[in-house]
Amino acid sequence: MNDLVRVLEVNINDVGQGGAWAFVKNAIEKSTNKSVVCDFFTMEEFENSDNIRLINELGGKIFFSKCRNKIVRQFKTYFDLKKLVKEEAYDIVHIHSDLAFKLLIEGMAAKHAGAKNIILHSHCTGVDRGHRLIKRLMHEFSKPFLKFVGTDYFACSNKAGHWMYSDNIVESGNYRIINNSIDCSKFRFNKETRKKIRNELSVQENALLIGHVGRFMFQKNHDFLIDIFFKLREINDNAILLLIGEGELEEKIRNKVKKLKLEKYVIFLGVTDHVNDYMQAMDVFVLPSWFEGLPVVGIEAQASGLPCIMSDTITEETNLFGLVEFFNLNDDPLKCAELINNICKKYERKDTYLDMINAGFDINNNSLIDIYKQIISTGKGRNENSNNSGDI
Repeated sequence: MNDLVRVLEVNINDVGQGGAWAFVKNAIEKSTNKSVVCDFFTMEEFENSDNIRLINELGGKIFFSKCRNKIVRQFKTYFDLKKLVKEEAYDIVHIHSDLAFKLLIEGMAAKHAGAKNIILHSHCTGVDRGHRLIKRLMHEFSKPFLKFVGTDYFACSNKAGHWMYSDNIVESGNYRIINNSIDCSKFRFNKETRKKIRNELSVQENALLIGHVGRFMFQKNHDFLIDIFFKLREINDNAILLLIGEGELEEKIRNKVKKLKLEKYVIFLGVTDHVNDYMQAMDVFVLPSWFEGLPVVGIEAQASGLPCIMSDTITEETNLFGLVEFFNLNDDPLKCAELINNICKKYERKDTYLDMINAGFDINNNSLIDIYKQIISTGKGRNENSNNSGDI
């Protein structure tokens, strides 16, 4: 067997610096194991030249399948991916998605190209953007067929696993929870960084800085976040909101902020490669998502020692060691605002570095690259996987 393990990451790009990209980037950037090389197959072009350079420096390549028509895209993706896997003969094809029908199409492409190790990976627990009902129906229809295309089944949480896979997959020996590990040392609380960033943002030390990181899209529920912040300003006029991210709904949220006369108190930062530094400046992290798998940003916030307020649609597995409080999305925004204000009054920021390591979320002790090596070393390809005895 060739010592070099070649992996193709499917559906991974840095658009909006999303959680799945952060998960894979953390793994390849921090790994000292240079015998694994990761290429990327994506339907969206990479945005950040530094990320492209990182992939290239680590020996990887990026393959882009472009198609504007979303229906035609599914067929084009199948044929482009099948051709690539066949030509490059990857040892592992690792397919990431939030919906079963996407995993099914891409899994079939990899299988029909002869891939022996096909990892299907669930990163979410709901349907985002337009045509949600149609997507949900396609998702439910596709779930039972995933057992015929995958050799290994990953999920970022139990909730994400049950969303994506049928019971026979979840109960199989080929299913596992993969922690969304991060470089905890980068997020370790630092008072000097806190002062520096707050000065850059012109945020006074006595201000209550509410933080949120997420793409402006339906899933992240910025609408409700602004409602909460509006009520928070009524009970604490020192409150400021920091929004990190960009996306298709940003203009709508900006207009809502303007309508509520909150422009002076809301900072739209955009996308940054230094979320870790901005988390030092925050006093609390708020995530009112309609759904999540297990949010990487929530892990990062806890690594920064931040108290976190999250919607109870997010799995309780996100609460690693007691820093997370959950609220119901049907709650009055004022109730949520009071929860935030009361928690911040009594919370004293602390260094949670050792807590993160003990929880198993430090990238140095939980490497995706090591998992790839383990899969190859077992020699368990398609022919040995009893779950894949059927055809599709």
